[in-house]
Amino acid sequence: MRSSKWIKQTILAGAAVAMLSGVARADDVSIDVGTDKPVVVKKGGLKRIALFIEMATNTAVQSTVTGAKEAAARHGITVDVFDARFDIGRQVNQMQNALIGGYDAWIVAAIEGQQVCDLAANQAPQANIPVAVVTMAICGRSTNEGEEMWSPGTLTYIGGNESPNAFKRVMQQMVIDHPGPQKIAALTGQSLHPITLAFDKALKEFLTANPQVTLVAEHRTDYSPEQCQQKVQTTLQATPDLDAVIGVYTNMSKGAVPAVEAAGLSGKVRLYEAGGTVWSVDALKSGAISATTGYYRGTAADTAVESLVKAFNGKSVPRAAMNDGHPLIQGQDAGQVGVVTVANVDQYTPQSP
Repeated sequence: MRSSKWIKQTILAGAAVAMLSGVARADDVSIDVGTDKPVVVKKGGLKRIALFIEMATNTAVQSTVTGAKEAAARHGITVDVFDARFDIGRQVNQMQNALIGGYDAWIVAAIEGQQVCDLAANQAPQANIPVAVVTMAICGRSTNEGEEMWSPGTLTYIGGNESPNAFKRVMQQMVIDHPGPQKIAALTGQSLHPITLAFDKALKEFLTANPQVTLVAEHRTDYSPEQCQQKVQTTLQATPDLDAVIGVYTNMSKGAVPAVEAAGLSGKVRLYEAGGTVWSVDALKSGAISATTGYYRGTAADTAVESLVKAFNGKSVPRAAMNDGHPLIQGQDAGQVGVVTVANVDQYTPQSP
């Protein structure tokens, strides 16, 4: 008769062999990430999430943090925030450190989608860390639409309101408001930022389809209202008959409004943006800006957490969730960004200050 010590040793040895040979445990969950090798996690084992963000002082990014932490709190999950301060090198280094940091999952809001691609879509899943990507698509997919914004190797992509079609829709609002010839200026972020790439593609297609619109200036900025104000002031000095300014985010409008006011052109130079913040709603009602877009980074981060929770519990997760995972607003068609004007602003609830 075998001793209990021998039996215990045999069980432990068998467990070790099973682990080394890759044999799944009874409580393992295999997560399909669109590659040959699934991500294998312990069922219900989501306890710690690493959240990678662009810059903590940005109001939109603050919504991402709030949405993720509120959703995580509902499930007793801890979220550690890694602020890259708009430095892609810093963000890459943070991800490299997080690979050995004991995190169960990642949520990624990338500064530059190509440089984080291998870490988020290859190294993390190889380490059995599922990744949810929010807002900015990675791996060169920021100029795609719909499910094509999802990168194989990641669990899901949640966003779509900063895709080329989303930016093009608000550009079209300029033509709806003013159908004739017009001169416009554009304000974007850094050259390689996923949002900038999507915006540039939209702008090129928009200008081709609308030859009556002349682009007189396109400025790269650091998203600060102060720098955007300076850029608009420079443009107005060079082009005093400017008709409109379009920016990739509310911060661009925050800088453009005082520049237009200082030039005595309020009511003459129309302002368009993406971002839909609390400030935007007030600016629409006062007439300071003409249109914004529905923007739900808080909902996107919340949806990312919920998607990870589902995956850890063996439930299927869509490859992509459009409109930041948020319900449609009045006048919005499925698959299209919601344009917010004074006509429907009362139906829109902003998530960023």
